[in-house]
Amino acid sequence: MEKKILIFMVVFFVITCHVFADKYKVLYVNSTGIKIEKKNVVVGSIFSDKDIIEWTNNQQAMKVINLSTNRIMVLAAKALKKKKSYSLYEYLTSTKHLSTRQITKKRVLEEWQLDSTLYLLDTLYIRSPHKKEKSVLTKIVIKESGERVIQQYNESQYFIITRNIFENRIPHQINVDIKEYDKEYNWEYIVFRNLIIEPLPIKTE
Repeated sequence: MEKKILIFMVVFFVITCHVFADKYKVLYVNSTGIKIEKKNVVVGSIFSDKDIIEWTNNQQAMKVINLSTNRIMVLAAKALKKKKSYSLYEYLTSTKHLSTRQITKKRVLEEWQLDSTLYLLDTLYIRSPHKKEKSVLTKIVIKESGERVIQQYNESQYFIITRNIFENRIPHQINVDIKEYDKEYNWEYIVFRNLIIEPLPIKTE
């Protein structure tokens, strides 16, 4: 009797995990060597956050979108390996204060990483924590040089960070602040401080 109850509990747990697993779609991948559940990853691949991801080198990465929430993130081999995570679920739940279903802090990065590094493939879209005014512009302040690059918001309330901002600094980690300023009313403040951005290769073997 006890054995039957144990089997039932195991089956129930497996079914429950499957039902509540989040599904993701691959939007961009920089290598042909990535596998999920033993299958080669290509643009358009769909997988569960519980599926096992296999990498062949630390420069591999892919951009994915959550099919339920439309949240976009970059998964980098070095980030998951650092957390000793074999699936996206393990990676997202590797700290107590973050989970795949409850990321509701007031100031949240749309593309965030648990090790405080944002991995840049083609473009980073970082969600603004508040509604913008039309007169407000954004500065990306590169700490190393003090250089300031002006970026506009797009219509969906994101800060846009592209690879050409960093030019010769690729492939090194870059420390930046994101500032907003308004020339008309003469104010400026830091929205996000000390972000670490690491551009990854667009293509890798």
